[in-house]
This record gives sequence, structure tokens and C-alpha cells, in this order.
Amino acid sequence: MLGLSTARSTRRCIPTTVRCRRHESTVSKNTPGLKYDPSKLPLTKPLDPTKDVFTEEEYAATLIHGRSVHEPFFHPRTHDIPVANIHFRSHHVQLLNLFTHFAVHAASSLGIPTSKVVPLPTQRTLWTVLRSPFVHKKSQENFERKVHKRAVKAWDADPEVVGRWVTYLRAHAMPGVGMKVTTWDRLPLGVGSRVAVGDNSMENPSLSAPKKIQELGKKIVEEQRPHQV
Repeated sequence: MLGLSTARSTRRCIPTTVRCRRHESTVSKNTPGLKYDPSKLPLTKPLDPTKDVFTEEEYAATLIHGRSVHEPFFHPRTHDIPVANIHFRSHHVQLLNLFTHFAVHAASSLGIPTSKVVPLPTQRTLWTVLRSPFVHKKSQENFERKVHKRAVKAWDADPEVVGRWVTYLRAHAMPGVGMKVTTWDRLPLGVGSRVAVGDNSMENPSLSAPKKIQELGKKIVEEQRPHQV
């Protein structure tokens, strides 16, 4: 008879009150620049769209059950400046749709204007192999692999906010879903004039090699030339 063993989690069971106390002890209640007190988030007041008038910020800070099932709020673009482009790939459509839904929700919570999840063409690969090693084989077998792709673009966001978004997605990455991130960093005008002109550390060694060879040849010729008395 086989014995059944129960799996036990490696995480310690910390009471909710203890975790709340730890959170409140590390968060300053008088942090400058914050509209809401982090220790009191999320807000628990009821919001009725048919009766109450509220902003998107108040809606995002309020606890509303079932909100993650629906599409997030897509912030409008302000300057149409692209800052990031994320490609998702997976062999499983369900996992891909779930993680892309999670990614746009995270961007909406950070206030990043993003596009909707754009489906890309599916990459299909087919292999035909012999079903048997027999020389007079009568049949073959086909193997197919599909790679489903999705894309999300982001605009008009600070590089630090985009970095936090990408770090959050990588920290909570879903197994079976690959992610490729492309970001654009912009520098202010006149940054080239502040670079040291006489800095030879970035010089290509192959460009100065012919000149060094000529100088070495002249030095050898002068050393081997007989001295005149």
C-alpha cells in the first residue's frame, strides 16, 4: 500500500495583524508628496458609478472586488513619446492571456499610458520524422510547435516608473511565458558638448596601430644605424 504524504509550505504562517504592524512601522505617515497615507490604503468606502462622482485616482485607490477581472483603465497619452515595448511569447494561450492582462493592470496602477494587448502572428514550426527506423518504412509522423505572441507598448512615462514596472513583472513572472523588454532612454540637448574631447579611453586601438608601428620602425632604424665619429 502506498503512503500519501501531505505537502507543507516552506513559508511561515505570519498572522495578518503582525504583518500590518510591520508595514506601518516601516512606512512614514508624514511622507511628503503623498496624497494618501500608505498605511490606510486601500480605501474601503463604497463607490457607486450611478450616484457618486469620483476621479480615476480615487477609483484606483479603493478596494473593489472583481475589478481585476475586467479591463484596466488605459490612461490617455500626453505627448506620444514611446518609452517601452514588451513582447510576450508562450506555447500556451491561456497563460499568455493571463500574464498580459496582469501586465496592463500593473501599468494602469502605475499611471503608465499603454496600448491594449496586441496579438502578433503565431510562429508555427513543423517537423516530419520517420515513425520507425526500418528502411522500408510505410509511414511518417509530424510534430508541430506553435509560439503565440503578444505585444504591449507604453508612452509618456518616466524611466524610473518604467523600470519599476518591468522589475515588478520580472519579480512576478509566470512560468511558461517569455518576456522581451525594449526601452528608450533620452538625454537632454547638449550632452555631447560635456563629454571630454581629449579622453583616449574610448579610442579604437586599431586606428592608432599604424602610427605606432611607424614610430617603432623609425626607432629600430636609428638604433641600428652606425654612429659617425
